[in-house]
Amino acid sequence: MSLRNLKEWTIIAKEAFNGSFFVAKALCFLHVTNTYVLSVVSLYGPSMLPIFNITGDLALAERISHKFGKVGAGDIVLVTSPLEPRKIVTKRIIGVEGDSVTYVVDPNNSDRTQTIVVPKGHIWVEGDNIYSSKDSRNFGAVPYGLLQGKMFWKIWPPKDFGSLGKKSKITE
Repeated sequence: MSLRNLKEWTIIAKEAFNGSFFVAKALCFLHVTNTYVLSVVSLYGPSMLPIFNITGDLALAERISHKFGKVGAGDIVLVTSPLEPRKIVTKRIIGVEGDSVTYVVDPNNSDRTQTIVVPKGHIWVEGDNIYSSKDSRNFGAVPYGLLQGKMFWKIWPPKDFGSLGKKSKITE
């Protein structure tokens, strides 16, 4: 191998290393952004009808405000499921610590209600579709530590593009 070939291979190796390093930095940036700042979330299932369709909705969730206690009744949040810890679920906050929450025990009999006071350090979450939602009515109040993020913008389908602002479940 001549000196000229060795120099060419050195240049090629440096370019490959620089390109790989750039890709690695970009992937690290995406990972940190997705984990700690902002996520695109794919939503499916009937528990949040009519806000989210059964299949294929996409929304943005920010992962900062809940760490500073900036969530409240009416917010749609991502929560680690207390029943299936590997699963993240989307629910609406009905009450925060100290709130008195009255909920329907049996969706088929709206006369059966129960009232609880949300314990300190917990939130009460429910799906908008009470007929098909596993939520705090099934597993109780959820610790703040299981909060993963707050939904704020629907991006798919295009006809529903826009803010998910804070809404009360009662007014929907």
